[in-house]
Amino acid sequence: MPGERIIAIDSGSALMPAVYALRHEVFVLEQAVPPELEQDEYDLGATHLVALRGDEVIGTLRIVASGETAKIGRVAVRAAARRSGIGSRLMDRAAAIALDRGFQDIVLHAQLATVEFYRRLGYREQGDVFEEAGIPHLCMRKTLVTE
Repeated sequence: MPGERIIAIDSGSALMPAVYALRHEVFVLEQAVPPELEQDEYDLGATHLVALRGDEVIGTLRIVASGETAKIGRVAVRAAARRSGIGSRLMDRAAAIALDRGFQDIVLHAQLATVEFYRRLGYREQGDVFEEAGIPHLCMRKTLVTE
């Protein structure tokens, strides 16, 4: 989309306040996640992807290393920008970064309402439904490297 770009940042970036504001909007205000659960210790060491339209942060996610696995979390897209492919583009960029960094797999905790979105991107369910921040989730995995 014209004027849209996705960039990777770290927790020291000047864009982080806008990332946190978007995550607060999506998770705390829209989904009633307790505010104290929205930010955590993993934010500091994560790679954050930011979708920008002009200067506005309209999407974000984070990548956290866990051994040979990359964990994607905090996927958020501004309500007005949903269903325009931003989430897919963020996830594709995250997978490319994970592969480039030598990760074997990507895991994520998908809200049940988003499972089909992740299936279309090649993720497969693992295990049973569990609750996280009061919302039902499924663990999903995508293998990046096949032997």
